[in-house]
Amino acid sequence: MTGKPRTQDEIVACLTTYVEASTGGDPDRLGAVLHPEFRTGGQFEGAEVWLTRDDALASAKRQAGNPASEWTLEALEVCGSIAVARISSPWQRRVFRETISLLRSGNRWRIVFKAFDAS
Repeated sequence: MTGKPRTQDEIVACLTTYVEASTGGDPDRLGAVLHPEFRTGGQFEGAEVWLTRDDALASAKRQAGNPASEWTLEALEVCGSIAVARISSPWQRRVFRETISLLRSGNRWRIVFKAFDAS
């Protein structure tokens, strides 16, 4: 990992909120870490999927009661006000592998894009 320790801690806190909120049915918490222009795209069970921020929040709402129990930060690179994190998490009999782009927006880190593969 590259970047200052405080910055890394802030990004890890953002990612923790993302995983917990998106898998635990908390769209309000998820919305706090997603940038207003957030988009996501990837592969889910062999099909290509694209979601807007509103789609992601609606999806999180449907996940109530199914929080992911763990996730792993595989890589993190920080360059000024941007960062890229690669995480993985086992959830609902699949392993989600995600590459997440973050932007320091105002005084906090927010997720602007996520590419994923769920197998």
